[in-house]
Amino acid sequence: MPLDTVHPALAAALLALPQLCLLTRAWIRHRTAVRLEQERTRRIQLALRRSGDERRADLVRACAELEAASRAGPPGAP
Repeated sequence: MPLDTVHPALAAALLALPQLCLLTRAWIRHRTAVRLEQERTRRIQLALRRSGDERRADLVRACAELEAASRAGPPGAP
């Protein structure tokens, strides 16, 4: 079917669809990152709340090491 016979509203929708898909994927990626950070923060807060004062420094250090390792990726990766 030639494009000059397609209804203008359908043509506009077809042209906007890829941008809408990109926007939706970016929003989902963003919301996933926010949710993961919220869960990580919640777990750390719970661990700190349940720990004694003498263990808090060790716990914070361990959490920082785990965070750094998770951002670095698997061992041996470039």
